[in-house]
Amino acid sequence: MKKARLSLVLLLTVSLLFSLTGCGGTQPTPGPSTSTGPAVTKQADVVVIGAGTAGMTAAIEAASQGAKVILLEKMGKVGGSSRFAEGVFGAESPIQKQMGITTNKLQILRKEMEFHNYRVDAPLWKALIDASGANIQWLLDMGVKFSTVSSPGAGEKTWHVYEGFGDALFDKYLEPKAKTLGVEIMLNTPGKELVMDNGRVTGVKATTSDGKELLINTKAAIIATGGFSDDPELVAKLAQEDMTQVVNGGTPGHTGDGIKMAQKVGATSRGWGIFSKIGLTLEGYSVHSHINSAAAMEPSLWINKSGMRYVNEDVIFHYTRAANAVEQQPKTFSVMDSDLINKMINEGCYNGFGAYVLPGTKLTDLSGELQKALEKNAANVFKADTLEELADKIGVDRATFLATINQYNDYCAKGADPDYGKDPKYLNPVKTGPFYAFHIKILNLNSMGGIKVNLKNEVLNKDLQPIKGLYAAGMDCDGFTGDTYGLNIPGSCQGISVFTGRNSGMNSVKYIKTVQ
Repeated sequence: MKKARLSLVLLLTVSLLFSLTGCGGTQPTPGPSTSTGPAVTKQADVVVIGAGTAGMTAAIEAASQGAKVILLEKMGKVGGSSRFAEGVFGAESPIQKQMGITTNKLQILRKEMEFHNYRVDAPLWKALIDASGANIQWLLDMGVKFSTVSSPGAGEKTWHVYEGFGDALFDKYLEPKAKTLGVEIMLNTPGKELVMDNGRVTGVKATTSDGKELLINTKAAIIATGGFSDDPELVAKLAQEDMTQVVNGGTPGHTGDGIKMAQKVGATSRGWGIFSKIGLTLEGYSVHSHINSAAAMEPSLWINKSGMRYVNEDVIFHYTRAANAVEQQPKTFSVMDSDLINKMINEGCYNGFGAYVLPGTKLTDLSGELQKALEKNAANVFKADTLEELADKIGVDRATFLATINQYNDYCAKGADPDYGKDPKYLNPVKTGPFYAFHIKILNLNSMGGIKVNLKNEVLNKDLQPIKGLYAAGMDCDGFTGDTYGLNIPGSCQGISVFTGRNSGMNSVKYIKTVQ
């Protein structure tokens, strides 16, 4: 089987999540949400709320410039969903130059604008792109190691893949560096409220791991809480997603805390955000698993709840666009026969999943994983000796399903797809039993958007004026995406986080020097 290109996801790609994933790092546990003890008071120059990539880089940058920094993290471990990141965006980096990879910053900016139909903040993106090479050098200076620089398909080769992925980034580099610089990291300590005086930040209220009220007197606060994908109210308001179609990836706890805190002190936003849909998934299985790649990330036959085919399935090589396609249907099943299963096991997959399952990988675990799924009657995995039986098991109309299969098999025999133009090399017939179907869903890594910022990453009010002493970084920021998360510039979530983290850290230190 021909190798498809190395396809990314996320950066972040990702892992599955909560109880369903087995992908990388132990799941942190949230700290207490209510205060039961007496108040504690601390002092800091800068308080950073959230310890993912954006928060950690903000804390490191501010501390490296001499600021006393307290870093609050609501979970029991730093990193958040960034622990599932694979790589970070960079243009004209030292590694690209060593590898002979040529990138053009202006072309990248133009492609990003066009992908998002110009519904993004061009100056913010330009600043990110211009700083990205230096940010890769900053990570290298910290000791961070990269295994390669690559791209998803025909995308730009800007994806600097972390050696050891996100876990290594935090455990080997970011957290030790922060501690060396004297950053006080407080785990299981969610930020709760910003304290304001005469229009400027003067403190942050939080709850400590033992349930005490915490007041940190400070001159500046940086919000980096990772978005709102676990908060139904904000999802309905900003993203309007059908959550029956979505499996949330990353770590739990992204309840829009920073967005809510900012809104209470007058922050504005574009009024909408998005989910970073990084492909498709078989719910209950990690992106490391072979069954997930086979079921959800290959260009097999997809049918909807009516038993009809509705798209060229090779859209899966464009992870986020495939998610958009699936979102248009109430249900999607991938359907395949034993020949295709055996082909993926013996010859290799077309697509895989990012850097976790590379294109061309022989899915040698697939047979065993399938057997275990069927033995435990997994809700989204189906097997039948006949196509009629398979139609009944997945709950679609027999006649429609059989007509769809027959027509698709005819296209496979003729080597052309007159309905949707699927590349002939991915036309595999469904003829040899037993037959398989998988109910597949959209995989979301995180949300993006909610707080409007300027080029200094200062949080803006409804008059688009900075709220003094308040900054936002990472996925809480507006301006970096249109209606679809773009993997055409791979590593962008991590790139956004490193850029906005460092930028907010630098500018917060400049600001506090002006405050008496």
